[in-house]
Amino acid sequence: MEDITPLNLEDSPKLFGMRYDQIIAVGISLVASTQFYTYFGQATFAGHAIGLWISLLFALIGPLYALITLNHSAGYWENLLNFYAGSTVYIPGPDPNPSRFLLDEPLPDFIE
Repeated sequence: MEDITPLNLEDSPKLFGMRYDQIIAVGISLVASTQFYTYFGQATFAGHAIGLWISLLFALIGPLYALITLNHSAGYWENLLNFYAGSTVYIPGPDPNPSRFLLDEPLPDFIE
């Protein structure tokens, strides 16, 4: 049987499998880490060179952001953090806006 599922055209374009905000985050973190290593590569703390480790930490921030926002956009995570860390009290009860559900929405017909 032939697959007749319609294409899922997402609203976020992708490049190399990542959204543009993820690509920009990876690029900025790599540039920032190389610039930090260029200026502070020989920085020492208690006799140990820590410039390399700090620059590696900067380099991992972008890919970590890309992994965290892999399935959702950055706005989703902001809403999630606001839900759990915000000071809003949610009271269970009936939906205050029942018109948000489109009950009479025309659904597409699939030909088998």
